[in-house]
Order: sequence, then structure tokens, then C-alpha cells
Amino acid sequence: MLRAARPGRRVAAQAFAAAGTGSAARSASEATHRQQAVVMDRRGVMSALLASALLLPSAAVRAEEAVGGAGSKVFFDVTINGEPAGRITVELLGDAPAGATRFASLAAGRQGVDYRLSKFNGVLPTYIRNDGLKSLSYSANEVSPISGVDSIDALEAELDKQTRKHDQAGLVSIVVREKEERPVKERLVARDGKLITVLEQAGEAPNGTQFAITTAPSPDLDATNLIIGRVVEGGELLDRISKLPVNRPRNDNPYFQAGKAMGDKRAVTAERAFYRPFQKVVVAGSGVL
Repeated sequence: MLRAARPGRRVAAQAFAAAGTGSAARSASEATHRQQAVVMDRRGVMSALLASALLLPSAAVRAEEAVGGAGSKVFFDVTINGEPAGRITVELLGDAPAGATRFASLAAGRQGVDYRLSKFNGVLPTYIRNDGLKSLSYSANEVSPISGVDSIDALEAELDKQTRKHDQAGLVSIVVREKEERPVKERLVARDGKLITVLEQAGEAPNGTQFAITTAPSPDLDATNLIIGRVVEGGELLDRISKLPVNRPRNDNPYFQAGKAMGDKRAVTAERAFYRPFQKVVVAGSGVL
């Protein structure tokens, strides 16, 4: 038989429920206030950061201002056949500021235009050569973000005044001019419904991104390369690269000599493969210290 609840107990139960409801409401209100305080704190932090960003130069601007000065150091992390091989650190010299700034700008990777994934495709008897970048911007209509953009006029002017010589190992220089003039070849092209003859040079002219690191005195580079730095760390890695087996030149081949004289692209392509190491030597990363 069910008993009716006593009035006193009912009132107590209602009071307890009301108290519980009030406590839950207060807890919810306190939680809301805490969340609002956190949001306000975050907004305050963001406002402070934005204010400081307006007052201080951006990191990109500061990096651009600091890049390329005499005494600055640039590094290259190198892999051989995909395996980490070590780091080469280059100290920049003050003799050629335009060249040093351009070199450091490429190492720093402004807007993604950098030496990362470039290859050391030449291991010659007295120096190793990095083939640099094929393109200095993402499209033909864009201005390159690197120092000096697409022009190498400033590099040529500094090369004309250069007094340093490639007289020791560990010197770093940018390829500015070609060692010998590229052969010119006639080619028929169709324009406006007519066949006309145009002249074109085989191969590609230097764009101021290829560079060399001497492993011994290299006087043949004095007329073509602008010295911008010297290696201060990574000599053992340079020695290892210099001893890699390479594709030996075939200059004594008469067919190659005839093709080169005629401007045959096959001869130019074959020559570019001379002294190429059989192992892939790649810049995995680069930057300014």
C-alpha cells in the first residue's frame, strides 16, 4: 500500500531541487564569465601583437635587411643519393656586395625561390659546380623576388672590378660569364605563313644563380666567376664530393668536336654532362645563419 508523501518532506524536496537548480545556474554563469574572460584575454593578446606588428618591421623585412652583409654566413645541407651527408657553411665577403646579397637571398629562399633541391652537377678537377636555378620566378610575367631580380648587370660590373683570384681551395663564386662563346646555329621557323631563318645560341646563358666552390687553385674561373665568399665549415664534405666518380669528358672525339662547332644541341647536351657525378648530390636545405 502506497503512502502519501508528507507535506514537510515534499517542501524539503522542492527546496533541495530549487537549491540545486540555483547552484547549477550559478556554475553555468561562472563558467560563462570565465570563458568571456579568456576570450577577452586572447583578444588583448592579439591586439598587442597586431600593434607591435605595426610598430616593428616584419620578419621578412628584417631578414632582407640583414641578408648579404660581410661576415654573414650561409649554409647548405647536402644529401648524397638521398642520405644526409653534412653541411657546408659559407662566410660572405664584402668585396662584391651585389653578388653576396644575391647569393644570400637565394640561400634564404625569399618567396620560395631558393637553392633547395638544386644539384651539384659538376665535379671538376679543381672545383665543384652547382647548376643553380632554371627559373627565377614562378611565371614569365612575375618579377623575381631575389636580390637583383633577373638582371646580372650589377654582377658583371663587380666582376670587372674584381681583384681577388681563385688561388686557393674553399672560395665560393657566382658564375657571371661564359668561358667561351656559345655556338650560333641557323634555324627555319614559320611566321605569318612564311619560313624565315633565325639565329639562336645553343645552351643557356648564366643567370647569376650557378656557383662554384674551389677544391684547389682555379685560375680559369677568374674571368667568369665573381668571388663572394669562402667555406668556413664542411671541408671534409667538399673533399668527399670532389672524390666522387664522374662522367669523364670526350673532347678527343672528332664527332663531338664537329657537332659542337656546328652548334648541334646534342653536342651541347653531351658537354653539359661532362664531370657529372654518378651519385646525386643535392641541396636539401639552405639558409642564412
